[in-house]
Amino acid sequence: MKRLVTIASICLLLTAFLVEMADANTGMHFMRIGRLWANCEYDGAEGWSGQYAWPGGYLTGNYSSIREMWGGNVRKTGSIAGCKNWTAPDGTVFPYWTSGMYRTYDYDYLPYWKNQSNQTALLCVTQIFYQRWPQPNVFVNGLNITPDGGDNFLAAHQADFQHDANTAVDPNLVAERGIKSVWRYTMGVEFERWTYGYSNPKHQDYIIYDIKLTNNGKVFGLPGDTPKIWPYTFPSVLQGQKINDFWWGWTVNPWNSRAGRDYSFGANDEWGEFIAPFSDEGNDRRFYLFYDGDLEGGVNDWGDPSKDERWVEILSPAWIAMGALYADKSTKEKVNDNAQPNSTVIRQERDYDLGRVVKTYQEQYDAQFVAGRHWEPLDTPHRQIDPAITIPSGYTCFGPYDMDFGESINISYVIAAGGINKELCREWGKKAWDSQYSDAVMSQVETLVKTGRDSVIKALKAADWNVNGSKAGGREKYDVPDAPRPPANLWVAAEGPKIKIEWSDESRNDEDFDTGVKDFKGYRVYRAVGARDSTYRKIYDGTANECYDTDVNEIYQYFYYVVAYDDGSQNWEDPGVSLESSKYYCWTGWAPNGVTPATAPITQAAKMDAIRVVPNPYSAAGKNLPGEVDTITFTGLPGTCTIKIFTTNGDLVHKIEHNDGSGKEKWDLRTEFNQYIVSDVYIYTVESDLGTHYDKFIIIR
Repeated sequence: MKRLVTIASICLLLTAFLVEMADANTGMHFMRIGRLWANCEYDGAEGWSGQYAWPGGYLTGNYSSIREMWGGNVRKTGSIAGCKNWTAPDGTVFPYWTSGMYRTYDYDYLPYWKNQSNQTALLCVTQIFYQRWPQPNVFVNGLNITPDGGDNFLAAHQADFQHDANTAVDPNLVAERGIKSVWRYTMGVEFERWTYGYSNPKHQDYIIYDIKLTNNGKVFGLPGDTPKIWPYTFPSVLQGQKINDFWWGWTVNPWNSRAGRDYSFGANDEWGEFIAPFSDEGNDRRFYLFYDGDLEGGVNDWGDPSKDERWVEILSPAWIAMGALYADKSTKEKVNDNAQPNSTVIRQERDYDLGRVVKTYQEQYDAQFVAGRHWEPLDTPHRQIDPAITIPSGYTCFGPYDMDFGESINISYVIAAGGINKELCREWGKKAWDSQYSDAVMSQVETLVKTGRDSVIKALKAADWNVNGSKAGGREKYDVPDAPRPPANLWVAAEGPKIKIEWSDESRNDEDFDTGVKDFKGYRVYRAVGARDSTYRKIYDGTANECYDTDVNEIYQYFYYVVAYDDGSQNWEDPGVSLESSKYYCWTGWAPNGVTPATAPITQAAKMDAIRVVPNPYSAAGKNLPGEVDTITFTGLPGTCTIKIFTTNGDLVHKIEHNDGSGKEKWDLRTEFNQYIVSDVYIYTVESDLGTHYDKFIIIR
C-alpha cells in the first residue's frame, strides 16, 4: 500500500509539472529597477507580450497587465540546446538531440528518450528573486499597495514548482536586485542564470544575464533520486556521460509596440539585423538588434486619433540589442572567446516552433548550430536580405563545446535598449499629426528616432565595461556604484486640502555597499499630476523625512516617488557624481489611483448653488483633465446625495449614489449600460436633505 501511495504521489507531481510546462507559464519575477524592464520565468520561454519593456513604467495602449509589465517590446523569448551522439538512459544513441522551449512544443515524451524523432521540451526547476533589503512598503491613503504582494496588487512572486521560498534578502548581492532562474535540458545539462538590473544612470538601460551551463546529468525537474512512474523508471542523474558538440542558443521574437496593435497604424513591421558594435576595438562579436520598421512610410508606429485621441504620439521608440559580452572558449579554457556567438541567424517567427512545424532533431540542430555561419551583411535590415521573413526571430548560438561530466560553460549575456524619451515621443507625435505627416516634419522625426541606434550602442558599451572593464579597487564584474538604500516605508495621504508625504529614515545611516562609508546626503520627492506614468517634477529636496504638497487641486489625482541620494564621494566610477535610488522602490504608481486632496462636504442649503462640474465643458481632444481621460468631477457636494444625469430630452443616462462623506464625486462618463456618452449638453440634478440642485454640463468628443 505504501508503494502504491508513493507512485500515485509521483504521478500527481509529474502531472502538475507537465501541465505547468505545457502552459509555458511558470512563476514570474520582474526586473523593474532601471529604465529597461524584464520578465523572468524558468521554463525557457519568457515574456508573452510583456518582455523587455523600454522605457519601463509607462502604460501603453489599452494593455495594462495585472503584473504591471507594460508596453513590452518582445512577444516571446526562447531557449534551445543541442548535442550529438547522446546516449539515452536505456542505452539508445541519438545522433542528434535537442531540448528547449520557445512558443509551443510537443510535450508528449514519456519516456522522454523513447520513440522520439523531434525536439523535447526542457525541465523547469526553480526561480528566486533576491534583493539587498526587503521590498519597501508603500501606503496610499492607508492602503498598502506594495508591489509584488500589496493589498490591491497581484503577488507576482508566485511559488515555484517545488513550492520553495522564492524571495530572499541577500545584503551581499553584487547588484541591488538579482533573479536566479534554473531549468534543465533533457540531455542532462543544467542552466543557471542570474539576472541583474541597475538604477545607476549610466547602467539603467541594460540588464545582464550571468549564465552557467553545467553537465551534471540531471534529467528530471522534480526532486528525488529515481522517480518511478509505472512501468518506467526515470534516473535523476546520467552519471559520467560526456556531452559532445553541445550548443546553446537564445532567440527572441520582437513586438516593438504592444500599443500598436490597438491604437496605431504601421504595426507588425519589426525589423532585425546583426551589428558588431565593438569592431573598432578589434572585436567583431555580434549582437541582434531589433526596432520598429517603416512599412507604412514612417519610422515608428503612430497613434491614430480616429481610434483613440490619447495616442497621438510615437509608440515604438525602443531599439533593443542582445548578445554576449563574455563566453568561455571551452570548459577548460576560461578566457573570453570573441568568436562567440558562433552562429547568428534570423528566421520567420514560428519556423522552429515545433508545436506548429515539426522538425527532426537533426533539422533543428542544423538550422541553428553551424559553426562560423552568420547572417550577412551586418547593419542591414533583414527585410532587405530576405523579404519573406515578415515576423523575425533572431538567434544567437554558442558552441560547439565538449563537456565532460561536471564541467561548465559560462556566458555573460546582455539585453540593452535605447531610444528617445516619452516627452519627445509625445511632442513629435503631435507635431507629425498636426502637419498630417508632412515630409518636412517626418524628416526631422526620422532623424530623431534613429538616434536610438547610437543610444543602444552606448548602453552596450556601458555593459561591456561592467563585465570586462577595469574597475577601481579590483571590483568584480556585475558591480557598479550604487545610491543609498531606499526608505523601507512610504506613506502618502490626503490631509484636508493638502497631501502629506512621509517616509522612514533607514537611508540616513546606510553605508556604501562597496566602501562601507556613510555617504547619505538627502531625500528627494517627485510628483506627477493625473497619471502615474506622466512626467514627474521634483517638489522636495532635503534631509527631513516628510513634506507637504500644498500646490494641489481637488479635481486632480497625484502620484509620488521618494528617493535617497548620496554626496558622490563614494562613486568610484565617476568621483563626485551623486547617485539616487530607483524611483520604483518607493513609488505610489504601483497602484492605478493616486491621491486627491480631501474636500469637506457642504452642510448648508444656501451653498447648494455652488455645486459645479469640472471641467465644463469637457473636451476629450483638449485633454483638460491630465491623466484622467473621460472623467468629470462634481464638486461642492453634500456628504450624502444622489446625482442623476439626463439628456436634454429627459432620458436618464446615469445615477450615482454619493455617500463617502466628502464634497466631490468623479464620474467616468459611462451610462447605466457601460457605454460612453456622446457629445451633447446634459442636465444633472443633485438631491439631498439640503435640497435639490439643477445644472448642466457639455461634453465635446
